[in-house]
Amino acid sequence: MKKFFAAVAAFTFLTNAGIAFAQEKVLGLSVDQLFESRVGVNNAIKAEAEKLGYKVVEVVADGDAQQQNAQVQSLVTQGVSAILVCAVDQNTIERALIAAERAGIPVVAYDRDLPGSKAVDAFVGPDSVSDGRLAGQLIAEKLQGAKGDVAVLELLGALNDQNGIDRSKGFNEAVAENAHVKVLQIPTDWASDRALSGTQNAFQANPAIAAVFAATDTHIPAVETVLTDLGKLKKAGEEGHVVVAGINGSNDGYTATVKGIADGFVVMDLATTGTTAVQLADKLIKGEAVEKVTRIPGILYTTDTAEANKDKIWGAK
Repeated sequence: MKKFFAAVAAFTFLTNAGIAFAQEKVLGLSVDQLFESRVGVNNAIKAEAEKLGYKVVEVVADGDAQQQNAQVQSLVTQGVSAILVCAVDQNTIERALIAAERAGIPVVAYDRDLPGSKAVDAFVGPDSVSDGRLAGQLIAEKLQGAKGDVAVLELLGALNDQNGIDRSKGFNEAVAENAHVKVLQIPTDWASDRALSGTQNAFQANPAIAAVFAATDTHIPAVETVLTDLGKLKKAGEEGHVVVAGINGSNDGYTATVKGIADGFVVMDLATTGTTAVQLADKLIKGEAVEKVTRIPGILYTTDTAEANKDKIWGAK
């Protein structure tokens, strides 16, 4: 009997919670994990949501795909007006997103595209192919005068993350225009310790590496450490300089570029991504048509332009 009453009480609580949310304008925000750039996007989401009269219920998966799946299921049960999701893993999250679709809850994916999803109504995030291409073009340009085969190290992002896949695609398309370039790929899964060990191993096997592309500029300090240890750290313009470029917009990328350790970095537009995600959700809630995909290209800053544009670089301190 006690179990019966407990079940009734739980059902009543969830039902009342759903009714309460149904009477409010509530956005469910499902976050993969918190780090500097993600917080930047989320802050823009919360600011725009407040502006449009929405309450935000945020859940953070801490990099656990199964936990995120359960958290999204919980948002569906609570009856939020729409769900904004940045997925840990695009395959694991699908079941929960389908539950949202069946409940009539619009889903907006942000930052990480979920191209195979049957439940996502819209996506907004970086144009990672374009960003990779900008970094690759910079490296190809810097290596233009090289003769013979030129080894370039690519520190890959996570390959279950569409951003990692697309950054690599754009980068390789760009450097392929320089017939001398031979790309050596090292997986990092976005982990700095793997970037460090991978860079060490790559230079031991290929001491003549002429350039490094970091799929995230937070890995540039690892590259700097290896070059310093090998006595190869030269600033841009100095003889023997190893060309370095990355993508993100963090203080690591900014500092390295201003110091001349990196030749340039591509800065993502976090504010526009967050603001657009909420605007898309708002339109979907109102039954309005929206663009299925919105991609926001980053901006390349170099050793010549970074410091003068510090106020436009979200990670600059």
